[in-house]
Amino acid sequence: MKHELLAPAGSLEICKAVMNAGADAVYLGGDKFGARAFAKNFSQDDLKEALDFAHMRGKKIFLTVNTLLKNKEIGTELFSYLQPLYEYGLDAVIVQDYGVFQFIRRNFPELPLHASTQMSVSNVAGAKFLMEHGAERIVTARELSSAEIRRIYDETGVEIESFIHGALCYCYSGQCLMSSMLGGRSGNRGRCAQPCRLAYQVTDARGNLLHKKEKYPLSPKDLCTIELLPELCESGIYSFKIEGRMKKLEYAAGVTSIYRKYLDLYEESPESYKVEEADMERLLLLGNRNGFTKGYYEMRNGRSMMTLTDSSHSSNDAKMAYQPAAERKLPVRMQAVFHADQPMELSVTLMDGETNTSAVTVTGVCPGLAQNRPLSREELEKRLRKTGDTPFEAEELEISLEDGLFVPVGQLNELRRSALEQLQDQLLEQGRRKAPAKQQENPYEFKGTASDTEDGKPLLNVWISSTKHLPILLQNPSVGMITLEDCGTEQRLVEQIHQAGKQAGFAFPYVLRENSEGMLQKVAADLQVFDKIWVRSYDGIGFAEETLGIPTEKLALDAGLYVFSNEAAADFLTDGFAGYTASQELNSKELVHMQNEQAELMLYGYAPLMISAQCVYKNYASCIKEKHGAGAQNEHLYLNDRYQKQFEVVRNCRHCYNVIYNSQPTSLLHQTKTIRNLNFASYRIVFRNESERKIQEILNQYADAFIGGKEVPAPKEGTFTNGHFRRGVD
Repeated sequence: MKHELLAPAGSLEICKAVMNAGADAVYLGGDKFGARAFAKNFSQDDLKEALDFAHMRGKKIFLTVNTLLKNKEIGTELFSYLQPLYEYGLDAVIVQDYGVFQFIRRNFPELPLHASTQMSVSNVAGAKFLMEHGAERIVTARELSSAEIRRIYDETGVEIESFIHGALCYCYSGQCLMSSMLGGRSGNRGRCAQPCRLAYQVTDARGNLLHKKEKYPLSPKDLCTIELLPELCESGIYSFKIEGRMKKLEYAAGVTSIYRKYLDLYEESPESYKVEEADMERLLLLGNRNGFTKGYYEMRNGRSMMTLTDSSHSSNDAKMAYQPAAERKLPVRMQAVFHADQPMELSVTLMDGETNTSAVTVTGVCPGLAQNRPLSREELEKRLRKTGDTPFEAEELEISLEDGLFVPVGQLNELRRSALEQLQDQLLEQGRRKAPAKQQENPYEFKGTASDTEDGKPLLNVWISSTKHLPILLQNPSVGMITLEDCGTEQRLVEQIHQAGKQAGFAFPYVLRENSEGMLQKVAADLQVFDKIWVRSYDGIGFAEETLGIPTEKLALDAGLYVFSNEAAADFLTDGFAGYTASQELNSKELVHMQNEQAELMLYGYAPLMISAQCVYKNYASCIKEKHGAGAQNEHLYLNDRYQKQFEVVRNCRHCYNVIYNSQPTSLLHQTKTIRNLNFASYRIVFRNESERKIQEILNQYADAFIGGKEVPAPKEGTFTNGHFRRGVD
């Protein structure tokens, strides 16, 4: 299989440089909707010039439209932004937002859709679900092993794109709210402030400081897989992606040239593949973060992948390490005819190997008779070979020239220029499309009711991660649903909930990889008796539907399956889902414009800020799972930032990931008046480590505010956060 080398570009200059360095395709962001809002990015004219440059060289341009879009953006801006680029021949878009995904599919049907790594696809089921809904390519989660990628390829045949070099996020991409919640800069909106690169002290529950000199527990080293290329080529990956849209030209082009060298070496002679020490040194000089890691391709997690003592990115003598590549031009055959009393004629044919598919012929005025110095064959050849800054070079030149003729230099230049321009136009026209004249409206009609209960009032759904909290909830009349989060699936629990006159919900794990699939398959029969299953990923959706046979109408979407617009809500609900969770990054003024009649709003709970395959416990203490099994418990670890805020790190050994929770709970119980006007179907309260007294206090406040109509005072300042309910994100 011929593989694609995909390089980043933060400017037009870099775009051209990485293609000259050997990239088969380039991914870049325009002036809207890209996940690198602080990059220079491309204007519409820049994008068109990049497309022309790429297409004349048989290369491709992928546009990042990989942020979550708000109602106004997706309703009035996205169509006009993409329409001219679609017509101009844009090769593909990389997308995170499901609403954007379906919007593009509906309005620009010939534009290939690539499911961004921010969709966190980690298994076969997730890939299949997105393929069925329009994805032509899956950009896999960075956390996957080469074996997991191979399985996805073998069972789906989908075109796979995976990262091979550059920065690694600590969190599963697309599942991070840390920058957003702590600083108001949303990674889902392209504005990540990189809190993972900051210093944190890791402490245990008694406040003991662990590994005092290792202050960067969330900062992975940069990925470098140059030595793994043969293995990755055999894993089913088609497109090898280099990270770095914020990096300088020397880095992007330098790294691209090295990977081009070794990808070619593997494809030409796999048995002789070996990386030269000098090239490894060049990669280090171009840029690294406390060295390199081979990432997750060969290991699940571990200390060796992390910087721990220094999170800074360094480059040394990058310009020396970067070796500019000469621009590769397209070979053409020129055939010139200059005869007396006959218009001069120039034919130019593209030489593309076995066939000549494109050719043009232009004519000019008739040559005159020379008075002094006739046109020589040498002079004519010199003029015709001056292709300048065009993408062509005259590899073959045939001249039929009568003696004694004279042609002004300007006419010769115009003949050549006209022929090459027409050939370029002919080649570029092949990729042009016709876009629809106006935006196609989403046909979905939202339901008019705003309740999950018979009496028309919003339902209260209480989530718990320990069954010790179950008795107090069973007795509380305000609670309408109890959702179990990784704390049992036994039918006896569901029976207790039903006997109390309440609905039973079950929450899938945040991440669903092979080890989790087997666990859920063992309890498939138990899952069928729950009233609602909350899925947290595209992997979870596909696995629940296809493998476990759970009806779609029983599946509801947790907050990580982002619904940022009515377009996204309509597209998910068209698929038949039971409902969804309101995004924690929308404020009240934005929520009032959402159709919330099938949505659930979180009123209280500690927000998960990061979901990571890395394990703070394993890296700073020990792997309890290896010692005592997946069900073992130990005291919790905490991250303490420079403001002495403390973030609890919870390890989920059953499914092998960590969750980092906010230092303060989100609490909106005092926002009753505003919330009632938002017409939600249900409300959510999430309990984790709260005492029985605290649980009762929160439930009483809910009853007072949302049933009794009383005003509940805000909690003591410094003990809670409004999240984004009041401020929102840009």
